[in-house]
Amino acid sequence: MMGCKKGMSLAINTAVVLVLAIMVLVFMVLFFTSVGGEFSGKIKSYFSYTNVDEVIEQCALLVDLESKYSYCCEERNLKFYTNGEKDSGTFTCVQIAQQFGGRTLSCTGVSC
Repeated sequence: MMGCKKGMSLAINTAVVLVLAIMVLVFMVLFFTSVGGEFSGKIKSYFSYTNVDEVIEQCALLVDLESKYSYCCEERNLKFYTNGEKDSGTFTCVQIAQQFGGRTLSCTGVSC
């Protein structure tokens, strides 16, 4: 009689572990396909020095939203290379677009 209970306990434990493993797998797939864009961008930024592309994308989003104040006045930390040397600074999207390119938004009538 004791052997049956032990065998049944093992089968239940295996089923629970299998269900949990499938749930984790589904969660990981959903995370990396939908929300993972931001996460993977942050991970990539740890392995490369520059973040110019990410900041230009953020500025392009502000252009789409027509957020003139944020685009024209708010400064962003930027890491880049100048003549092969690491450099950094804080710039507005207007300054970034002038120096590195990207979509622009008119800043006329915006007081910072």
